Amino acid sequence: MHQYLVETKFAAKSLIEIIHHEEYQFNDLTEQFNCLKKDFDHLFWDYSTADMNEDFCDLQIQQKYIRMAKFAEENDLKGKKAKLDLIAKSIITKKDSINSLCMSLLQIAKQGISTAVGNPSNCPSGRKIGSETLLNIILQGRNQSIHCEEGKPTQKVKDCFLNLTNDFGGEYDLTIDYTDNKAKKIVELLKWNIYNNYEADMITLIG
Repeated sequence: MHQYLVETKFAAKSLIEIIHHEEYQFNDLTEQFNCLKKDFDHLFWDYSTADMNEDFCDLQIQQKYIRMAKFAEENDLKGKKAKLDLIAKSIITKKDSINSLCMSLLQIAKQGISTAVGNPSNCPSGRKIGSETLLNIILQGRNQSIHCEEGKPTQKVKDCFLNLTNDFGGEYDLTIDYTDNKAKKIVELLKWNIYNNYEADMITLIG
């Protein structure tokens, strides 16, 4: 095993464990959001579709608004909406955190290639993944995630992700949003949710 893998094992393994932890929290937040939204949507439907006949007199309309306001207050519609917004923001933050961690794992892998062989053209291609290779997915996945905020992927990145889209579906389609960080999707595709999988792949590339 290459010395680089020995020296970076703790970092890579820790990243994978933290990614697991963040994904657990992400799934928990998503479940909370879905449950609360279902409850809120049901209550809001009752609130917003209450009868409001055009033939009502002013007094009846006034009384109706009072009852609607009381319903909203008793069911804490305002509070539920604020909690929904807060959870939605937390989900976005957690997603960004997971992508950043996955990007770091890809960076460690790419740096290992550079350390061991210098120019990636001197590196074995590794296993086939659809119509792509392990090596190219690491390189282009890392490049896409690091530079995604610029929204201007290189042609190599575009070509790689076009192949992944054709092979594995629209989750890899960059054309929908060039600024969307795909690091998590790449790590999932490589099955690097287990350290041993990561290490086995890296050994095929750098020894």
